[in-house]
Amino acid sequence: MGEDAVIQDTLMGFSSGVQQNETSRSGGLAQAIERHAGTVRGHKRPLTSGSTPLPLSDDGMPLLSVSDSRVSFSEMVLSRDNHEILLELVHEHERRDLLAAHGLRPRRRLLLAGPSGTGKTQTAEALAHALGVPLARVRLAAVVSSYLGQTARHIEKILEFTKRGTWVLSFDEIDMLTSDRNGSDNDEIRRVVTVILQELETYSSDNLVVATTNHGELLDAALWRRFDEILTYKYPTQEQISTLLKLKLRRAKRLKLNREQGARALQGLSHAQVEAVCLDALRRNVLRGDEYLTTADIVECANSRRKRLKEAGQGEK
Repeated sequence: MGEDAVIQDTLMGFSSGVQQNETSRSGGLAQAIERHAGTVRGHKRPLTSGSTPLPLSDDGMPLLSVSDSRVSFSEMVLSRDNHEILLELVHEHERRDLLAAHGLRPRRRLLLAGPSGTGKTQTAEALAHALGVPLARVRLAAVVSSYLGQTARHIEKILEFTKRGTWVLSFDEIDMLTSDRNGSDNDEIRRVVTVILQELETYSSDNLVVATTNHGELLDAALWRRFDEILTYKYPTQEQISTLLKLKLRRAKRLKLNREQGARALQGLSHAQVEAVCLDALRRNVLRGDEYLTTADIVECANSRRKRLKEAGQGEK
């Protein structure tokens, strides 16, 4: 089957499946993304563009960390709407030559907004994995400087460097750099926001730029308009938690688990917290030598983690 046929089958697959429930739909889309990427990418691109060294801060620290992603969409549980948009983005970037022939470009600037632990950072990794390109993460600790003008200059270096290679560029917690200019009396913050707005506006590369924020309300209003697509992330539904339990407990040798009951015990936790509870239960099962991992194990580990989160002031919102 040719590449166009694979793409057409993929798109027809999720168009004709509208009547399916969200859980099965999400799983099918994740598999479709992986199948499509595996068909068209052939081989992964190198981690760096030739022998070009990574950009450095004025203090000599690397401004980026670059790696191959090991996270795939098949390991994630996301909403149906987000899965559809992500599949479309993968499709657009794999067929950017076809789009260019018609005077069009793929969506290149993606903002992911929502609570911590809901899969935003993993989405950037999974996009890099699906596209078969390295993930270039902005290192905020190196980018942010106390010296006037350096932070903005570091941003310019990063975006100029990434134009010379093929990557998914990830700005985690972009609100750390782009708080509202109107609400700030700090000239450096205003300059950084202005530089980021200008650089995103004129960024000529087809590289996918993925920014994440836990606090969308802190972002400068003008920044929202610079993104081609905005995805909202929320805490998982009970149905999604049930799917997460199936996915994250697959390493257990033997299960006696009522996933519906387990999902009720985990409701209100983030994706990352649900995964942490599953790992707690798996570790306990191994160390105790229990024959089965049970619903009671999940409930007990969930209650224990909730208690610790509450004591740390990180309870459910």
